[in-house]
Amino acid sequence: MEKMQKLLTERRSRAAALSAQCAAAEAALAKATAAHKSHSLEGDIADEKLGAKLHSEVVACTLRVSGFDAPLAELQAHIADLEKSVADELTAIERAAAADKLAQQVSAIDAAFPKFISASGALAEALSAFGHWHFDSGQMSAFILNATAQIELASGFSLAELRATVDRIRSGDTPIPREPDTEPVALVELPPTTMTVWLLRSVRYRDHAGNVRHARQYDDCEMPLKSAHHALRCGAAVLLTDPRRRDLKGARGGDAVDPRAIDVVDLDADSAMMPTVNVESNSVLTAAGFKVIDRSGENRKLEITVPRL
Repeated sequence: MEKMQKLLTERRSRAAALSAQCAAAEAALAKATAAHKSHSLEGDIADEKLGAKLHSEVVACTLRVSGFDAPLAELQAHIADLEKSVADELTAIERAAAADKLAQQVSAIDAAFPKFISASGALAEALSAFGHWHFDSGQMSAFILNATAQIELASGFSLAELRATVDRIRSGDTPIPREPDTEPVALVELPPTTMTVWLLRSVRYRDHAGNVRHARQYDDCEMPLKSAHHALRCGAAVLLTDPRRRDLKGARGGDAVDPRAIDVVDLDADSAMMPTVNVESNSVLTAAGFKVIDRSGENRKLEITVPRL
């Protein structure tokens, strides 16, 4: 095996060297052919001595290039034969190793089988000693005897087949048994968890990609679950089952959200809450004369009519 591999390396090295020399000869031939053509088309054709010299160079280069064909072809054929011999030898080594491994495994089964038959027989006999009055023990004894008989019958066929397989692997009549491949566990990328809520205020939040998004008041909005829960807690949104949604959904029309508006709730802020408007700091609201009236101490009563059942 080592001799074949060494010879194969030498043959490949020599073929590479000859191929390089052949390429150099082909380049020289191309150069000589171009010079002869240039002389024929543009040179002094009366100079027969120069013309003969250029022609002889073309002929010599052509012969030099053609001289590489036979050696290279023979080398390639030899390399192909060596590669096949090496591959066959490697296959034979692999088959011999696989056959020896299987033979050892079959020998281990042959050695363990009589012990199994003896142990199962002893266990069945021990259980049957009180199986006449203990139902489960009697059932276990019968099951062991039945299973042992079936295994003993099947082993006569399976072990004979395994022993024959050892010879077939060695001779190349059957494929080499391969170890089971461990299938890589495919990681299933779950879609981002989102929740759709109905907005009572215009909001600002970040999507799963980290991009800043704005959503309009009185519109449905699908957002990351964390942002949706934050919006529900701070009162900027309600669930889709809220009765106000039926009458007010889309009431803002097509107005775009102004990111700089003071009533936009930032759901990513840790202290996000319903925005409060400072009347004193807003010149427009101050000019309008709005006043904050504290009605927390007023008592309110509301009478409703309820039908009696």
